[in-house]
Amino acid sequence: MAMKFIRLLPFVFFFFTHFASAQVIMPEIIEIEEKEAADTSYTYQWDEESGGWIIYGRDINYYDEDKNLSSVLNQRWDTINKIWENFEQELKDYDKEGREMQSTIQSWDKDEKDWINVQLKTTTYDKRGNEAEILYQEWSRAAEEWLNTVLYLITYTITAEKSQVLIRTYSPYEAEWFNHQRFNFLYDNIYRPPAEVIVEGWNRESEQWNQSGRYVMSYNIRGDKTREIRLTWSPSLDDWIEGVRFNIRYRRGLKQEEIEQKWNSQTDEWINFNRVVYIYDDRGELEEEAIYAWNREEEEWVLDVRFLYSLQKPEDPETTSQ
Repeated sequence: MAMKFIRLLPFVFFFFTHFASAQVIMPEIIEIEEKEAADTSYTYQWDEESGGWIIYGRDINYYDEDKNLSSVLNQRWDTINKIWENFEQELKDYDKEGREMQSTIQSWDKDEKDWINVQLKTTTYDKRGNEAEILYQEWSRAAEEWLNTVLYLITYTITAEKSQVLIRTYSPYEAEWFNHQRFNFLYDNIYRPPAEVIVEGWNRESEQWNQSGRYVMSYNIRGDKTREIRLTWSPSLDDWIEGVRFNIRYRRGLKQEEIEQKWNSQTDEWINFNRVVYIYDDRGELEEEAIYAWNREEEEWVLDVRFLYSLQKPEDPETTSQ
């Protein structure tokens, strides 16, 4: 089963001629799935009013002859018209070694009834097979071409752990790449994940790097990250200022809970902010995700949104299912 995830931010994917219609009635798309798609995963959203799960969306995964994931079509259920409606899709290309070379993202234009290019990601690898460069480009509808936006340059230690990630941004007016940010990974033990990450920003006037952020991480014996504290450098105080903290809990190697807290400098304490709870099936596949917000007045977690991920097709998308 492919891992199902919900997109809380707008992702972008691009061109694919395999899907031509904007809206596909469920019986038709199911017939296509059974013939061509390797798997389809459904997302259900909890409805407080009815006290049950209602269909929200689905991902249809397609594979090439080498069994590489070639495309993912994401659709949302239109509760008014009672039809599946295209939302976005991702298309992937691979090299002979099965490594992803390009990932293109498209979003569906309801008015034009066509896929619109949004983002192109191109990855190149070093001699050891590690990601060395990742180029992001955005589609210009006016110019009808891909425009450079961001470039990631990645270097590694002798044990193939990340040493530095340099981020450059492209200026179309100057037709030139400029340094923007870099992340330096620090290790207490070369066989363990990084203990710290120092973030630096590039100053074009002085042409030098200035530290701006710092991540401090803790891990369990499995190497799973259990805590991450993000700090910001204050030039006026000449010190690091705590900002955000993530506390992560695991069970049998699976993430069970992640709590985000923010530092209150007035009371010198961490304040709860967001909480995500994960539930898995017997095979260790993500089955349910619940997102909570902290109510400071009541001092309790309040459910914001809850999703159920399943391979089970909804018998009748127009109704809720307990």
